[in-house]
Amino acid sequence: MTGVALGWRAHILLNLRLAAPLIVGQLATIGIWTSDVMAMGQLDSASLAAGAIASRYFQPMFFLALGISLAVGPLVAQGLGAGDMRQVRRAFRQGMVIAVTLGLLTVPLLFIGEDVLVSIGQDPELARLGQPFLFWSSFGMPFMFLAFVLRQFLISYERPIAQVIALILTLGVNIGLNEVFSKGLGPFPEMGLGGIALATSISYFLLAAGLAVYIGTTAPFADGKPFQRLWVMDWAVTFRLLRIGVPIGLTIVAEAGMFITATLLIGMFGTASLSAAAIANQLSAIAFMIPIAMATAGTIRVGHYAGAQDRTNLFRSASATMIIAIVATLGTTLVLLIWPETLVGLFLDNDDPLFADVILVAMPLMLLTALYQIPDGIQAVAISVLRGVNDTRLPGLIAIASFWIPGIGLGALLGFGFDQGAVGVWTGIAVGLSVAAGLLTLRLVMALQRIRKGGTILSG
Repeated sequence: MTGVALGWRAHILLNLRLAAPLIVGQLATIGIWTSDVMAMGQLDSASLAAGAIASRYFQPMFFLALGISLAVGPLVAQGLGAGDMRQVRRAFRQGMVIAVTLGLLTVPLLFIGEDVLVSIGQDPELARLGQPFLFWSSFGMPFMFLAFVLRQFLISYERPIAQVIALILTLGVNIGLNEVFSKGLGPFPEMGLGGIALATSISYFLLAAGLAVYIGTTAPFADGKPFQRLWVMDWAVTFRLLRIGVPIGLTIVAEAGMFITATLLIGMFGTASLSAAAIANQLSAIAFMIPIAMATAGTIRVGHYAGAQDRTNLFRSASATMIIAIVATLGTTLVLLIWPETLVGLFLDNDDPLFADVILVAMPLMLLTALYQIPDGIQAVAISVLRGVNDTRLPGLIAIASFWIPGIGLGALLGFGFDQGAVGVWTGIAVGLSVAAGLLTLRLVMALQRIRKGGTILSG
């Protein structure tokens, strides 16, 4: 079934219309973590470094859950495009089951975080300081992962405004609770890093609860009875979600793991270097929210066209997404190049004794962060569009190899073998992202050519 072929301008406008609120939502999402990082920095540099290490510890499970939730989006979108509400409902239901299960499995891992961090060579004092952060974070994991799936469900209907509003409200709650619990305002004791984690756990509980109520009571979402027979397992859909979602999750874990490993490697160069890397990484993550929102829009729109077997519009929508992403990341590159010191200063207390040392390390890291914005956006969009047609396995392998061989491999060599320190490690990240961008773009071009020539649309 093929619909009316839309022009390039129409596809660009449609992608922007969906991506614009997603950008706001993604910025609010990263804003929750950014507010945590800023709250850590306002405590002191040691707390910032300890919080960075602690959060890096649980992020592999975080990103695995995020990746599997991203498989819910295209499956729901394909069901909507094909008019198959049974697929829509089952993909959503099993996505929630997987998310909550992963959240519960993560909890005990956080209880032993201090010992694990020490065993892999991290500073024992920083690991000890970060353990309360891990403990209080554990309570929010099931709700955080569940919120991923709830948001994907809403986005798949191309009606993202409600989840954007919910995220903005969650950000406001998190900022307020950070102050209350970390500094001990009112009747609450001063909890430091633990208070920041507790604030985030409460915020995600409220977000998940609010989104669930909205989906269950509001048309058109409630019309499909999304929460019907929640207790019934559909193993065929579960395995399909895992078959598509695990490669996505592992790919995201590989990219996040590249940054996590880089942070851990940089931690061996001292607290100032670790704090600088935490700030550069956070600013990079904020900038990445723009292309990732566009990539998410691309996944959903391509998924709709794939479900409807509309080859022409699928090709044009995918191409339009890539064009928009390149233009947007050029903008973030310029921002990072023009105001690096001002941006870094937002995360630091001017009276901190390590302020000057952190700034000294952070400036070259910011230059590299600016330079890899366009490659990072390109690889994100390419792999996300491929997800829209269920092509996840080979792209996942390409990404993993790119992130870890030229990425971490070269970074470790430059950082330690050539005594380039934190800058050498960060150079490896820039190279890894660039290699991934080139190879994934090639894969996308080949897939789109196959589809335009009448080949199979869905890969899995």
